Amino acid sequence: MAKMATREERKQAKSLKGWIKPLKWVLGIASASALVVAVVFAGIWVFSINTDNVFPINRLEVFEQQFTSADEVKVAMKSIDDRGFFTMDMKTAEEIFVALPWVKSVRLRKVWPDTLQVTVDEYEPLAYWGLNGVVSVEGKVFYPDQLPDMNWVKLQGPDEMAKDLTVLLQTYQEQLLKKSLFIEGMQLSERGAISLTLNDGLVVQLGKVHVEERIERLLNHIDVLKTHKSDALAYVDLRYQNGFAAKWFSNTTPLENGGGNR
Repeated sequence: MAKMATREERKQAKSLKGWIKPLKWVLGIASASALVVAVVFAGIWVFSINTDNVFPINRLEVFEQQFTSADEVKVAMKSIDDRGFFTMDMKTAEEIFVALPWVKSVRLRKVWPDTLQVTVDEYEPLAYWGLNGVVSVEGKVFYPDQLPDMNWVKLQGPDEMAKDLTVLLQTYQEQLLKKSLFIEGMQLSERGAISLTLNDGLVVQLGKVHVEERIERLLNHIDVLKTHKSDALAYVDLRYQNGFAAKWFSNTTPLENGGGNR
């Protein structure tokens, strides 16, 4: 004989039945919403729907740049045709940013809902290059729209020789430090001859061969040359086999010491 439900049990059953209908309604809405979201994202990634006007990147954050201007990054960003949060090609964007003069590499990161973060790794400058360029420590030559006003060495020569000249600059500077002499400019002529301008205005002609030996010759005589006259030393030509020619700001006739071909 079946046991009849107590009044308390009938009350609990009725309460549970009352929750089932609203719960079904909530689950139905959630399922429908999930389906819509899935369809939208499937359209974005699979069919490449242009969402530039729906989910555009409106905010640009740039980090760690020193010489790259905000305007340059902004113009580069505007040159990207598709700037949708989901559809923008990150590789294409990276190539466009790296094409900026100072930029060696970039790291890009999207931040929902409308931000692109750009972390910039710039070339480390070593010297000015010619009238309008900069050469990096790796020997990379580039030409910014505006040159920074810095106390850098001035290098000049063919672009293809930039890497070699950066190495020579550092080698010669190390030698000259023995007498606390600093290179302000270095020039490689079309014929391959090297000349230096030191920070006190002294011009040193080194020629094409035995350059490091000629710098040692300069170091051996520089103290005597600087005290030879009260006026400042203006010019030393070391393109002689065993000697040199010197000139002071006060005289027009150079002093020659030694001989041989240049």
